[in-house]
Formats: sequence, C-alpha cells, structure tokens
Amino acid sequence: MLGSLMRGLFFFFSLMTACGAFAARPPSEQEIVARMLAMNNARASALQSYQGTRTYQVSYKGFPENLSAKAVVKLDFTAPDKKQFTIVSQEGSKLLVNRVIKKALDSEAESATPEFRQRSALSDANYTFKLVGNDSEKGRPCYLLQVNPKREDKYLYDGQICVDAADFAVVRVDAKPAKNPSLWISRAHVDSRNEKIGEFWLPASLRSTSHVRLGGDAELNIDYGNYQVSAVNTAHSSVGTH
Repeated sequence: MLGSLMRGLFFFFSLMTACGAFAARPPSEQEIVARMLAMNNARASALQSYQGTRTYQVSYKGFPENLSAKAVVKLDFTAPDKKQFTIVSQEGSKLLVNRVIKKALDSEAESATPEFRQRSALSDANYTFKLVGNDSEKGRPCYLLQVNPKREDKYLYDGQICVDAADFAVVRVDAKPAKNPSLWISRAHVDSRNEKIGEFWLPASLRSTSHVRLGGDAELNIDYGNYQVSAVNTAHSSVGTH
C-alpha cells in the first residue's frame, strides 16, 4: 500500500513538474502568430463601431522652404469596413494638408476594404516571423518578433513588432516600408503604438519620418484619442485576455 501511494505521489509530482515546465515554455513564433490572428479576428467580430479624433501634424524642412501643417480629424467607423472622416480644423500649408494629410485619409479609407486587409494583413501569407526576445510596452510584457515581407509592397513593412503576451495584440511597430511609397522618397521609418480601450486595441500614436531625394526631411505625427467604442455582447466570446 505504501509503495503504491509513493508511486502515485511520484507520478503526480512528475506530472505537475512537466505541466509547469510546459506552461513556462515560451511559445514559438508560429504559436504567437496563430494566437495573434485568432484574437484579432475575435476582436474584429466583436467590434461594432467606434468614434474618435486624431491630430495630424506635418513638417517639412528642405528645398525650397520649410513648411508645416496641422489638422484635427473626426473618425466614425462602422463594422465591417466603413470609415468616414471629417476635418474639424486645419491650419498651415495647404500643400501639406492636401498632399499629405488628405492623402493619408484616403489611404486609410482604402485600407478598410476586405481586399486591402488581406493584402496588408500581418499573416503568414505576407510575412515571415522570427521571435527575437521579450520586451514590454507600458508595463505589459510582450513578445518581440522580427517581421520580413515576402514581397516588395508599399502596404507591407520590414522591421519589428511587439505582441502583447496576454491579449496577443500588436502594441508596437518599429519598421520601414517594404517598398518606398514614392520615387521622391529615399528612405522612411514608422513608429506606431496601439493602446487598449476596454477589450479592444486601437491606434494611439504614429510617428513617420521620410528623407526626400531633393535633400529635405519630412515628419508626420498622428495622435489618436477620445474613443467611444460600441461592441456586440462579448460575454461568451474570446475577446478578453487569454
């Protein structure tokens, strides 16, 4: 009897040790990407609509003169892909407002379509992924992955992403475009941050810098906020923290 009990206890503690080791094992990049895609789809299905405002600030320093512009924009999003923008106020260079800010709004409206989402999705179809370490964003642990595009495409990027370890949402992007968006630009860099609003992850800020071939430098800063989010009943969904 005692021998059977000891063997049973040994088996139990061995099992617990094995389970603990498995739980402590960091997930592979394939597991992280799979969870990220699943959670993104769950959140997208649960998101009904949201409203918010963002402030665009653009500056250009170079030939033939220094220019700057600013615009405050209201966004109304309705699932699955309708984005409506209203420019609340604008000031500064009309050239930058028309050629940069309004172009950015047009591109974002286009990005909501199913065709664009598939073309630009952070998925195995568009990228290769490599887990390079652990990091944190605003005190939340995250996985740091190197992402490399599988083709030259101005809607893809090459760099690193930080994926929240609990929600498997992208919280930070530090990258360059896979293809220069314009012949006038020799290099560009993007730093994008997301934040958690309720059970959803939405844009918080974007910093984009570009070097123009004529010798100038351009910078675009977007700050997002004032979110009002409407969601379907998520009581039985997988939107929350896992």
